Amino acid sequence: MAQALAAKGVLTLQTCSRTEFYGEETALRNIPSEAFAGLPFRSIEGAAAIGQRFAEIASGGRSQILGERNIIQQLEDAYKRGDPNLPIFQIARQGIDFGLTARERHQFNAPPIYDQFVRDIMADRYRNGELPDHLYLLGSSNLSYDLIESGVEEHFRSTTIVTRDPKSARKRLRRETDKKVEVIHQKEFGHAREPQSLVVIATSNLTDQDKADLQNALLRLEPRTVVDLTANPVMAAALAGKLNYVNMYGEEFRRLIDQNNEQLAPKVPLVRSDIEAALRTAQLDLSAKAP
Repeated sequence: MAQALAAKGVLTLQTCSRTEFYGEETALRNIPSEAFAGLPFRSIEGAAAIGQRFAEIASGGRSQILGERNIIQQLEDAYKRGDPNLPIFQIARQGIDFGLTARERHQFNAPPIYDQFVRDIMADRYRNGELPDHLYLLGSSNLSYDLIESGVEEHFRSTTIVTRDPKSARKRLRRETDKKVEVIHQKEFGHAREPQSLVVIATSNLTDQDKADLQNALLRLEPRTVVDLTANPVMAAALAGKLNYVNMYGEEFRRLIDQNNEQLAPKVPLVRSDIEAALRTAQLDLSAKAP
């Protein structure tokens, strides 16, 4: 759907908490609102609002974890779906560039918090000398690949990415890493007990059927711990109380986020000021070129 909307001048961005649509008012009328009934989404129109929003997101200043970098790839993917000659995508590109420039100028980057959180949970849950058996990463998101590159998987006997699109995941693995990681379809996941395994939920892009299937698979698997790294922990109600389950709103993860945000908060006004100045300059340049 995102590709079809892009052809009509609508840019679609899937964040952890909702789907966002960007475009002019006439283009936004092409969004089939019935397809998103009951799902969180937001429409943003107008060049100024779109440019500012993309710049702020790219800078990391809008993230719950200030300075986190995972959102950058989502912005780039959203931009690449469209025609770079269309005004909406030119505005988005400019916003991304302004945000990245401000981020780098002020070194507004979070440390690998997700990696540290998984390591902390692992150390706590396997502290009696038990050997971690299997690491499952649910979702082939950027976060899954970041965790693999961080070396977390080296503490486990084996690592598996569980995804709806194994072919694409294998292709990306071959392109980005030489580490040995298995990839399976989510239908192949969770058919037997693995009490020494650890599961990381690294995607929130799940249909209701996906959630139901994964919930049942996790209950069959009975892992040592389920670590939910999504901003919108969609399976919390189903899993909490039935499995050892933690998410980013628990005390353990909140502590890491607070430490990061306290360090970066003083830089937020500087980053936003740079973005506003860049947007003003771009607007002046545009006005000067107007006939």
